[in-house]
Parts: sequence; C-alpha cells; structure tokens
Amino acid sequence: MICLNMMLLFILVVMLKLVILQAEEAQRLRKRKKAETQRLLDMERRQKERVEEMRETQKKNVETINLKDQLRAEVRKELHRMELVYTDMVSLLRALGIRVGTGFCPSSREVNAAYKQALLKFHPDRASRTDVRQQVEAEEKFKLVSRLKEKLLPVS
Repeated sequence: MICLNMMLLFILVVMLKLVILQAEEAQRLRKRKKAETQRLLDMERRQKERVEEMRETQKKNVETINLKDQLRAEVRKELHRMELVYTDMVSLLRALGIRVGTGFCPSSREVNAAYKQALLKFHPDRASRTDVRQQVEAEEKFKLVSRLKEKLLPVS
C-alpha cells in the first residue's frame, strides 16, 4: 500500500512537472508570437513612414520645378532685354558682371578670356545648390553666353 502510494505520488509529481513544462513552453510561444507581431507592426510603420517621406519629396520636387519654371520665365525676359540692348560681346559680358580687358576697346584675346571666364562663372554645375534663383540664372546666362558666342564674338 505504501509502495502504491509512493508510486502514485511519483506519477503525480511527474505529471505536475509535465504540466509546468507545457505551461512554460506555451508562455515562450506566446512571447515569440507577441515579439513577431511587434516586429511586423514596426516594419509596417517604417514602411508607411518611408512612403510618406517619398510623397513629401515628390511634392517638394514638383514645387521646385514649378518655381524654376516661373523663375526661368522671368530671367529669360530680363536676358532677352539685355540681348536687345547690347550689340557686342564686350558690352554684354560687362553687363553680366564680367571684367573684359583693361581699356575701352579690348583685344580679341581679352574678349575670349572674358568669354571663358563667363562660361566658368555661369556654369550650372558651379551654381548654388540651395538657391533656386541662382541656379536658374546661371543656367540661362550660360545658355545666353554660349548661344551668342558665334553671333557676337570677334573671330581671331
């Protein structure tokens, strides 16, 4: 009888340990599932943030393009007036702020040097990346000087 009681007690202890192990395993599985769910939620949140950032960037790009177009029209109008007023490369370069030679009538070498200086000064890659107006002005002035080279630059 004592042996049987001991055997039952032993079986109860083993069964209790199994139940405890199963409960611990179930708790570990719940923790893993909760962690996985949290990870998926974080991924989804980050993805939504990235999509929103992309939308904002696209919106800013469209605004910048519209601003550039507006500024380009203004600058072109201003440069067109300059083009009509100044009939030679020397006066045009001086009007754009480029120093041409030392005297009233510079040599063709000095005009060519000033032309090259203007191309460097107004090259779009050298314009400010932050100031949209400066970028547009540089592009348009570069185009103007390049276009008028054949028309106004004296042949040496």
